[in-house]
Amino acid sequence: LPRATMARARGLGLLLLLSSSESLRLPSASSLSRRAALAAALAAAPPLAANAAGAIRAGDQGSVGADGRLVLNDPNAGSINVLTSVAKVTSRCYLDISVGGASAGRIVIDLYGEIAPRSAENFRQLCSGEAGFGYAGSSFFKVLSELTLQAGAIEGHGSIYGPTFAHENYDIKHNVAGMVSMVNSGVGGSSGLSDSRFLIQLADDAGYLDGRYVAFGRVTEGMGVVRRIESVRVSGTKKAPVDRVSIDA
Repeated sequence: LPRATMARARGLGLLLLLSSSESLRLPSASSLSRRAALAAALAAAPPLAANAAGAIRAGDQGSVGADGRLVLNDPNAGSINVLTSVAKVTSRCYLDISVGGASAGRIVIDLYGEIAPRSAENFRQLCSGEAGFGYAGSSFFKVLSELTLQAGAIEGHGSIYGPTFAHENYDIKHNVAGMVSMVNSGVGGSSGLSDSRFLIQLADDAGYLDGRYVAFGRVTEGMGVVRRIESVRVSGTKKAPVDRVSIDA
């Protein structure tokens, strides 16, 4: 494998892996909002590289182009706008949240199982606990204000399919706050694999997530609870909440 170097987007806690022959130039963080800086960083990152056998590291979501880079099979990735298209809701889940031991309310999430069936079913079963493990008792472990909330790391478990599962598509656009997507299991959204972890989008204009994160649902009730979580104090470069933000059920 080529030697990799790391570039950190200042103030974002974002790591990008570049080959030794590539460089990354970012605008000054002082001249950009957190959201714009992250968008610039992701846009500047190189495409996913495929392995020598011609298969994508994550599975079979595309093919290798002439330059050795990943080419998605679907040229219209991120084409579904849930605000204007009729995306069928196949399931509805809820998360009861507490902050620092005090109830903060309920988040209700509609799932688009016809568009992203594996991701939606993984999330649904982890919400219900029918797989023998689930989100109850886990927490929101990262809060990136104006960007995303990240949650759902289950100790000793990954997805309902095994430790990880491959991204199925990137069909749903990240163009409205409250979209729910799987967190990638690798650094910088580069693995093409998901486990139990998920994110809730905080910004309307999050196109920098398209083609990298599988959106499968949307918060339809409880955005006030989402904003409450966004406002909690965080510590360190990992932006972990100071007071535990728990998923109680």
